[in-house]
Amino acid sequence: MNHADPQAAVTAYWSTRAPLFDGVASHVAQGDLWRAVLEAAFESDGPRDVVDLGSGTGACALIAAGLGHRVRGYDASPGMVAAARAAANAAGIEASFEIALIADIPAEDAGADIVTLRNVLWTLEQPMQALQTAHRLLRPGGRLVVSDGLWSVAPQYRSTYAPELSARLPLHDGITEPQMRLMLAEAGFTPLRAWQQLFPVSPYPGDVPFFVLSARKD
Repeated sequence: MNHADPQAAVTAYWSTRAPLFDGVASHVAQGDLWRAVLEAAFESDGPRDVVDLGSGTGACALIAAGLGHRVRGYDASPGMVAAARAAANAAGIEASFEIALIADIPAEDAGADIVTLRNVLWTLEQPMQALQTAHRLLRPGGRLVVSDGLWSVAPQYRSTYAPELSARLPLHDGITEPQMRLMLAEAGFTPLRAWQQLFPVSPYPGDVPFFVLSARKD
């Protein structure tokens, strides 16, 4: 694999993993808990326009659509997008999924009420760019819901990227909640609210430190 282009290498990696990804994923094993936590974090009293960035197999997008929201998911991996579409069809859930880099999302500025980013930032060469994209896509008063964790302490390491690729990803080892709060403030989001305490136990093996934060675009 050519690692001169980190994004191409990451995309190829996740397309390869896509067919079996949901077999070991937290959002499947703990689906009801994730649904409850995301429903609370959305703080919505009715249907909203939701954009899911780095949608993968559709973890956040399918939950949001199941809660009655109008959902568009975007991912750079064709394999992941195919898996998300198949999951939506199998569940009878209406949600659209498109292949797109986060930097090139074909969605209008200020057209979303909620943007979700779940376990995406650690895979990116420019994670701040993803937060800036989320800010751009949100309407004034819109909400970002972001979740990630400190994956380097997991009992089984989260990725098998080649060393030369992982070295190009600044958050490859994961991110702590305090670090995330600083990044959200830098990207122009305020105020912040944590939701991970709604999980009775960590949804990840080994009690990996993780967070679910919501933040507002003023």
